[in-house]
Amino acid sequence: MHILDNFFSEDLAIDLGTVNTLIYQPGRGVVLEEPSVVAIHKYTGEVLAVGAEAFKLVGRVPKDVEVFRPVKSGTIENFEAAEKMLVAFIRRVQENHLKRSHMVIGVPGSSTELERRSVRDAARDAKAARVDLVDEGLCAALGAGLTPDDERAHLIVDIGGGTTNVAIVASGAVVSSNSLRVAGNAMDEAIRDYVRAKYEMQLGERTAEQLKKQLGAARAAEGETRVEVVGKELTTGMAKAVEIGLDEVREALEPVVAEIVAGARRSVEESQPDVTADIYQTGLILTGGGALLDGMADRLQRELKLHVAVADDPLAAVALGAGRLLAEPERLHRVAWREDVPVWEASEELVVNW
Repeated sequence: MHILDNFFSEDLAIDLGTVNTLIYQPGRGVVLEEPSVVAIHKYTGEVLAVGAEAFKLVGRVPKDVEVFRPVKSGTIENFEAAEKMLVAFIRRVQENHLKRSHMVIGVPGSSTELERRSVRDAARDAKAARVDLVDEGLCAALGAGLTPDDERAHLIVDIGGGTTNVAIVASGAVVSSNSLRVAGNAMDEAIRDYVRAKYEMQLGERTAEQLKKQLGAARAAEGETRVEVVGKELTTGMAKAVEIGLDEVREALEPVVAEIVAGARRSVEESQPDVTADIYQTGLILTGGGALLDGMADRLQRELKLHVAVADDPLAAVALGAGRLLAEPERLHRVAWREDVPVWEASEELVVNW
């Protein structure tokens, strides 16, 4: 029977991110890492492209095609597009043999029950036989190598595309978790706003993201590096090229970086004294794409006066951590969010006031 179960079902750990989706499969590791983008025919509803192929169309969309980023701020904004994207990704992983799957999915710590339900429903429509949702802060901690049996508290800052998840983890469970709506996408938008205000020029999404990757920094740097970017002049509507320096990009990103640092500090300030003492000893674990921003770890270390360790594979930390939970069913059962039940089932005694 066990052999048949393996043949007809598969375990998958999924990081359904705003910018990228990663899928981990036990025994194979991370088997998919693609942009969370899907291109759908406007009139037939057919999926034309998904992932990197769909991302190529961003900013250059044909008139009979709609390109969706169905996940926003870590939660599903367009249910139908998210379901189609997830099905396409899982088909690719399972080599077009769609099987009933047990999925573990990391979601933001501050997500509402309605937002979690939308993730569950999308996964079930993608042929999931069982869906377990876990705080992505815990997943990131486990994916970064934290030992579940460590009883000390650890501070985890996972800077993703749509959200920054700040969690405190101890004994393989979440002590506290908060999601900030500032992360990689907010950095891109800050660059676009800066260029619009200073140069009266509109940048495309992809250009802003590329500029962040090339010149983005969370600290002052020696020397002056400049990059030419081309956008659309607001007054004439024609193409315009300007050179933008490293110091300008850092200035544009400063409000977003400062808000992330403030969110991490707030989590420490609101914690119990024993937790604060533990964090002083254990420090901070930095994961997510934002961990790759030049100087981000140094900035957090200087501002919070804590040792900061960057995960070996910060982009895949959530997927790897969710994959570790697949191998520990009892721990997964303990930390997974339960679905809402009717109030008369959740309460031992139903009291009615007439």
